[in-house]
Formats: sequence, C-alpha cells, structure tokens
Amino acid sequence: MQTEKLPIIAMKTAKTIITRAHLVRGTRWYIDYTRTDLSTGSELRRRQDFDLNEIDDLRVREEVAARLVRYLEIFSEGKSKPVASDTDATGLSVREALAAALQRKEALPRESSRRGYRTVARAFLAWCNARGYATLQAPEFTKRHARAFLDHLVKQRDYRNRTLNNYTERLQALWKEMQDDEVVQENPWLKIPMRRNEEKLRRMFTDQERRIVAAEVERCDYWLFRGLLLQFFCYIRPVEIWRLRFRDFDLGRGTVTVREEAAKGWRKVVKTIPESVLPYFTDGIFNRQPGNFYMFGRVGEGARAKMLPSPVQIDELRPYKRHARILQRLHDSGALPGDISGLTWYSWKDTGISLHAAKTSPLATRDQAGHVDFAITDVYYHAPEIIPEYRKLENDLFL
Repeated sequence: MQTEKLPIIAMKTAKTIITRAHLVRGTRWYIDYTRTDLSTGSELRRRQDFDLNEIDDLRVREEVAARLVRYLEIFSEGKSKPVASDTDATGLSVREALAAALQRKEALPRESSRRGYRTVARAFLAWCNARGYATLQAPEFTKRHARAFLDHLVKQRDYRNRTLNNYTERLQALWKEMQDDEVVQENPWLKIPMRRNEEKLRRMFTDQERRIVAAEVERCDYWLFRGLLLQFFCYIRPVEIWRLRFRDFDLGRGTVTVREEAAKGWRKVVKTIPESVLPYFTDGIFNRQPGNFYMFGRVGEGARAKMLPSPVQIDELRPYKRHARILQRLHDSGALPGDISGLTWYSWKDTGISLHAAKTSPLATRDQAGHVDFAITDVYYHAPEIIPEYRKLENDLFL
C-alpha cells in the first residue's frame, strides 16, 4: 500500500509534475503527457513508448500501459525509449505535421484543389529538407522561416506575386489544420502580408490574332472549337468547361448551366448561348451525345488517349496543351506573326469579356460571367488603348 502513496509524495517534492497523461494506440503505442516545471510554469509535451511495443500480448501491453499512466511520476524518472519520429522532441516535426494536414486536404471533393495543395506541400517540403527544417518541431517553425521560403521562390523560381499569394494561402490553410489538431498554437503564414498582384501576363487576342486562331481551331478540332465558343461568348472558365456534361445544355432555351458542384465558387450559374452561335451546338453531332457524357471526355489511356465525349473526364491540362500546340504551329508557319507570348487557352475568356463589354451593359456582362460583383469582372476586362467613342467625340468645350 505504501507504493500507492509514492506518486503523491513525488508530486509534492519534485520540481516538475506530470499532467494530461494518456495512452495513444496506433502503429506504435506511446504515452502522451505534459511535464510542467513548477519553478517557471513552462510546459513540455512528451510522447514516449516506454518499450510498450516490445510486449506482443496486447492484453498485457494494455495493463502495463494503464499502470504507466497511473504511476508516470515515478516511471518517467528512468530511461525510456522515445517514439520513432523525425525528432526526439515532444511534438510532431514539420514533416509529420505537414503530412497529417495534407491528408486532411485529400478529403476535398475536387482533384484540382487536392493537386494544388500537393504541389505546394511538395515544393515546401523539398526546401525544408534541403535546409534541415523538416525535423524542426512544428511549433518552432516561425514567420522568419516562412519569409525565407517565399524569398526562395522568388530567387530560385522567379515566381510572381500572384503565385506567391497562392502558395501563402495554401500554407495558411495547411497550418490551420495543424492548429485544429492542436499541433501548433500560432499560424506563421497569417503574419505574412499578401503581395500586390502585378499586371497579369495573360493577354487578350488582337482582332487579327482572334480571327486567325479561331479559324484554325474550327478547322482542326471540333470539340476544342466549341470549348472556345463557351469561353468567348459565355465566359465559362476552362476548368468549368471540363466538368460540363451534355445534360447541362438546354439547347431549346439556348442555355448552358454550370452546376454548383462544377463551378469554381460553388454557385450555380446559367449562361446564355447567343442565337448566332447556337447552330454550332445543334448541328446533329453535339446535340446527339449521351447526356451523362462529359463534353471534354477521355477515350483510351495514356499518351494515346483521345479527347472525345466520354463518361470519363479529360485531364484538365490536355486542352491547354492542344491549344498551345495550335498557336505554336501557326506562329512557326508564319500564319500568326508577331509575339504570341501571353496568349493562352484562358485568353479567350478575357477577349470575349473585353470585346462584348462595349456592346452589352455592364450588368449583363457581370451576370453572363457569373460574378458576384463588378470587381471580379474587371479582372478579365482589358481596356482598349484607343477608345472609339472618344475618338469620335465632338469638341463641346465651348458649346
């Protein structure tokens, strides 16, 4: 019975006390507890296995673990074997915590979102490994480290502010997962101010470029041309076009619906197809496809897969690459003269909004694009260098 009182005596006389001790069962069993220094009030969290994993009989292991938790004040004074980890300190390392946070993001419904987090995490972890930061305790990763990583992206990869902000936002979200798991208390990425977005590199097509490229796309790729029309007239984002199924088209009404689960902002938007363009979709080919097929589907596997209607969605990068090849081919042949840098598949949306904004009302342009306010529409609008209305404006100064 005297043994039962030993922990109490130890707690009264020791300079440290043990709190929040509990058993964690997993691939490896260990005791998670906090050691508090009574003289300073500082707390140190520890995870130690006390050789529990050497006990094969789980019933016996459970009994030993329960006794360890009960008498931890005494047992913790002896030597014990730390839990296998990137670090022998108390909590998760940056590498471990990042892996756990990334696993949470794998539950996101869209592959494009999951891929974005994986890309950022891979680049960040490679940088951490190269500098020895991966084995830091997660709480030891500070604003100073965060700024150093972003500086690395600028110096080594020449990333622009828009990309740097995307990296910052995703790392903020990953650290938020760590906070929710109580791995860290502070989020160092929230202390990094967002950078001012520069003028985007993507530009709109000139009138001449628009005619040349559109004619070539229509000539050589039936489905890519109809995707071009949906960007140019309906302002549908490329990533939303890849998610369209034929059942989303109501060609009797002349509409296409970007459904909530397909839209970037998770908000359903109905787009109007101009009557002048509708014949491209009622030609006896487009309007006879199965309703559950993706407009941009994949037929076949690997490099030889074809971009055709299918119940399997196409890789989102494939249309971008095909469009880029057409641009390069036209440029190399001399049919598309001048500098083609800044022209991308997404340029068709910018071009359409910029061209039609002067022919329709601002409200109609905003609603057709499905934006919640004009500030978003303005991101896609490229003001002309010469404004025709002002070119023809009469001199009314003295009138």
